Amino acid sequence: MSIAWRSLVFVIAIVGMGLSVVATTADVLQHAGDEYITRALRTNGEAKQALLNRAQILYQKAGQIQPWQPAHAFKLGLAYEHIAVALSPPSESAHVMWLAAAEAYRRAVYLHPANGRLQAALAWAALQSGDLIGSRCAVHATLKLAPDFPDVRFIVARWYMTQWKALSAEDQQLAMALVQRGARELPELYVEATWQLLRNPKKVRSILPSDLNARRLLLKKLTEQGLFAERWAELADYPELRVSAPAKGFQVLASGVLTGRQEPPWEAVPAGPWRGMVAGWLSEGLTAKAELDLPPGEIVLYLPMLGESVGGIWPALQVILDNQGLPLPPITGPGWRTIYVLLSTPGGRLPLHATLTNGAVIKENGRFVERRAALSPVRVLIPMDIRQVNP
Repeated sequence: MSIAWRSLVFVIAIVGMGLSVVATTADVLQHAGDEYITRALRTNGEAKQALLNRAQILYQKAGQIQPWQPAHAFKLGLAYEHIAVALSPPSESAHVMWLAAAEAYRRAVYLHPANGRLQAALAWAALQSGDLIGSRCAVHATLKLAPDFPDVRFIVARWYMTQWKALSAEDQQLAMALVQRGARELPELYVEATWQLLRNPKKVRSILPSDLNARRLLLKKLTEQGLFAERWAELADYPELRVSAPAKGFQVLASGVLTGRQEPPWEAVPAGPWRGMVAGWLSEGLTAKAELDLPPGEIVLYLPMLGESVGGIWPALQVILDNQGLPLPPITGPGWRTIYVLLSTPGGRLPLHATLTNGAVIKENGRFVERRAALSPVRVLIPMDIRQVNP
């Protein structure tokens, strides 16, 4: 072998080793950035921002070492996106981060245009940054390149639902098709996203597929939000989800405190006055009584109550329906509050009792004050179909 040939082989080997070192260094930087992202997603506040900023710097360095590698540009865009989300509610700083994320994703797409996941990331970031034309082009490319990737389809479905009211009828049909397919595969993800983005129970009910896993999750969401008319409409369409009424007694399905509005819905009818209180107030040693005539099936009880504290302690109420206690959130502050309880019952006339378990009279600031509670009449909400039979 000639000296020239040996020299050439030696140079090639040295260059190869150099490239290998460069690649290894870039990979190490990217892996370190991934670790920072993972840690950031488990924390909040300034610590989260600091970790995301470190990841961003490492991804930038990896991209400078290997500018031809789309993965580094994608990771940089992801870091910017996490920073933008962490800056919510939307602000000028968050908008700047979305612009940076879109630019990084655009670089990744330029390096690998046939990658559907990169196109999907660009579509979402461009939408958030206000580039509607570029975003639409990217989402159309995504559907062509990766129609069978569940994670990519979810990004596209979210892209459409975010703009639901501005979509054409054709695009709305496409979005519905994406949601109905995706909700069968990933019901929890799609039900939550559809609920959060559309914020219209009737629209959500019309878009989700008939898959019982998805409908069960939606039913839970309607119940948690206290949307009982929508719950009962859902049960009418999907009777398989009904809870059988017990032969005796009743079953508590949900309870909570009204928020946003303190008045029960107008359809809820009074169940009769309380007896046994003094001037509308319940003191220790007294028992408030009422009788409820309930139809079979599901009903909602609304119990308005007011508490007066003594010694920094609020009154504690025990409410018993037909010898079974109702789960009542504690009174923790001034003002009227309305508690709701969703029941499944065989129906009939049931006695309702309320007692105060920690009533007291003590002297405060030179005068005697009493820990007590006030109760307004219970109201009952029943499904529309039952109201039509029993007006």
